[in-house]
Formats: sequence, structure tokens, C-alpha cells
Amino acid sequence: MAHPVRFIPILVLLAICLTRGTEGKYRKYAKHVLLVSMDGFRWDYIDKAKTPNFDRLECYGVRSKYVTNVYPTNTFPSHYTAITGLHAESHGIVGNYMYDPDFDEIFTIGTHDTKWWDGGEPAWITARKQGLTSGTMFWPGSEVEIQGLRPNRWYYYNESITYDQRLDIVIDMLKVDKLDFVTLYFHQPDFQGHVSGPSSQGLIDKVEEMDEYIGKLLHKLVVNGLKDDVNLLIMSDHGMTDIDHDNKLVEIWDLVDRSLIERTVDTGALMHVVPVSGQEQAVIDAINSHPHFTAYRKADIPNRLHYKNNRRIMPIFVMADEGWTITFDRDFTRRYTKKGGHGFDNRLMSMKSIFYAIGPNFKPNYAAPPFKSVDLYPLICELLGIRPAPNNGSLCNTADFLKPYRNYNDKFYNYGLLNLLRFYSMQQTRHRKKDGKLTYDLY
Repeated sequence: MAHPVRFIPILVLLAICLTRGTEGKYRKYAKHVLLVSMDGFRWDYIDKAKTPNFDRLECYGVRSKYVTNVYPTNTFPSHYTAITGLHAESHGIVGNYMYDPDFDEIFTIGTHDTKWWDGGEPAWITARKQGLTSGTMFWPGSEVEIQGLRPNRWYYYNESITYDQRLDIVIDMLKVDKLDFVTLYFHQPDFQGHVSGPSSQGLIDKVEEMDEYIGKLLHKLVVNGLKDDVNLLIMSDHGMTDIDHDNKLVEIWDLVDRSLIERTVDTGALMHVVPVSGQEQAVIDAINSHPHFTAYRKADIPNRLHYKNNRRIMPIFVMADEGWTITFDRDFTRRYTKKGGHGFDNRLMSMKSIFYAIGPNFKPNYAAPPFKSVDLYPLICELLGIRPAPNNGSLCNTADFLKPYRNYNDKFYNYGLLNLLRFYSMQQTRHRKKDGKLTYDLY
């Protein structure tokens, strides 16, 4: 009597032998990498909403349980870490708002001067230095010339460019310009999380809206013939937690006499303080008298934060407990009604974010363990086949997400056993509704 189970290893061995016989004939990875960020997308929002397109990503690709982002968990430091693989103290973007004592200047989110940004090498620059092309449909730092280079195609940040227009632009970058590496940024659901809070119905509605944009993106990749040429990575920069400006907001002058402080920098979940000479301990003691704030000398900031070896970190650094806010002006802060905030300790689960990936080189239905955002840059470089610049991440933490490249257009893969693989990965595109939400059958 035949034993079918025993026959399976023979087929697998045959497939391996055939594949090995073609080594060197195919690229290790597919040509294009598309990195998408949805700002402020907390890791567990998926569990709160109906997200058929994210579910499809999970089924046919990689989903990490969560990502631990760099500290501070704010937009500019976190995005620059993901794209450079460096901690904030190393790349120098230590906040959305910061002071440089050598420049004696303030940085804001509209600052594009190279001198603020050249502590790190973004992937779009690494690609260009090694003969590849890149394009950015927004990303913190993408408007800046670094090492004398820019992306081949880039845009000044402009929220009036609609999400549908952004999708069309990146598809054009991939299909027409044939750029090797492309980024895409959405400022939601962060904005909604700030306005209505991370547990609100408004937030859930916005997450479901962003799921539809994922569906549109996947659809556009297929109908433009890009599905088997693009490795798609979807990430976020931080999570979100509830804040209360009525009961959990403290003005620093309620704790410290103004005469003891020369300068404060930033506000919210953290604050940098420059004390008057000789008054450092007095300022620290005064701030630490409050049970929900912790003031550190710069040298004493916990090593796990990787946040003290940079001149843009001031002599005293203040961390707020989750949900608490420290400010230099209570009335100013209350002008902007917010129910959600971030920037808090990156150990907090509320600060964790999402990661999904799908494409020719990502394993299907792979539940990835948590990893750190510094590990994204070496993963991107690996997919592009380029040497990463020095960084704080490790490919070892993401390498298991990957599988070898297969060129499905080659006639070798159109025959025999390996055609079964092709059948599963190239199903026809079709539309359907699930729970009233638009979804796409793509993979």
C-alpha cells in the first residue's frame, strides 16, 4: 500500500533541489520597498475596531504583536529613529521641540536646516549613496538635504494633499519613476487620538477609515502590476494614552521658584530644564516633591532610555507619569483641548505601536514577536540589498520575517510543483463587503 505522507518529503526535497539549481539567477529580494507610517496608531487599536484589510495583511503577511519605539515617544524622534536605526541621543532629534546650546537656537517641527538633522543617515540617503533611487511622500526629515543629497522625489509637508492623492503619488513613484525605496506618511489616527482620546468612538471610526486606505493601497498595488515587486511595511511611531488637563496638569512654576530657572524646553509628558548656576539640586528636589514627576540630572537619566549623550538634552530632565502633563504655562496648554497624549516612557504598553509587512519576501501568516523600532532601518537596508550606515538596531531581530525572493514572471516557475506556490500568491483581484466595510481579495 502506498504511503502518501512519506511521498511529501520527496516533493519538498525535489523543490529545494530545483530551486538551488537556479541560485544566482534571481535577486535575493524584490525590487521595491514601500514604508508607510500611520501616526499614533497604538498596537491594540486593531482589537477595538473592524479592520478587514489589516486582518488580510495579518493573514498573508507578518504582524508583530507590538513595537517598542524610541524614547521619547513623539513623532519626530520616533520617525527619525525608524528611518536611521539610531536612538534619539545618537541622531540628535531629541524632541519635536528642542534647544541647541551651540547654535543657541530653537528647533520646531518646521525646521529644515541640515545642521539639526545630520546626526543620522536616513534610508533614502543610504539608498542614493549606493546607487539606488528613493522618494518620500512626507516623513520627518525628508525635506532636508543630508550629506549633500535628497530623495530623488520629495515634497514639503502639506496636509491639504488628500490621502487618496498621496496613494496615487506613491504608486506613480513606484510604477512610473520606478524608485527603489518610497515612504508614505499619514497623520491619522494620531490627530483623532489627541482630540477625542484613545478609547473614544471617534478614534474607532478613524481606525476603520485608515483600514479602508490600506485596502485602497493594496488594490492599487495589484491593478498597477506592482504586487510581486513591492515589499510593503506598515508602522507607527508611538501609541496614545488618556490625559486630563483639568486634574493632571501642573505648571512648573507651581513647584519651582522662577528665579532658579534660566530656561525650560518642551512641555507635555516631559520637560528639559536649564537651572541657574548652582541651583541644580534645589530645582531637582522641588520638582521631585510632586509624586507624579521625576527630575533627573542629565548624567542620571536611566541608561535604558538612551537619552543623555547629546548636547540638546538639558542639565535637568523631567519625566511625567502616564497621563500627567507638565507645562511652562497652564493657560497656554489648556487652549488646545486634548484628551489623548504621548511622549511617555516607552516601557508603557500604551506607547507601543503597530507593525505589519506583506510582499514577495515576507512570510505569510507570520506572528512576529515584539521588536524595537531601531531594528526597522537594518531590515529596510536588507530588503534593498544595501549596506546600512552605523546604527543601533539589528537585523537578527527581524530576519525571521523574511523568505527568499521568487520571480513569478520567469517560465521556470510556470511549471510543475512550484506553480502551486504561484497559484496561491496571484489570485484575481475582486471586491467584497465585510461587516459593511470595503475589503479587497488580493493575496
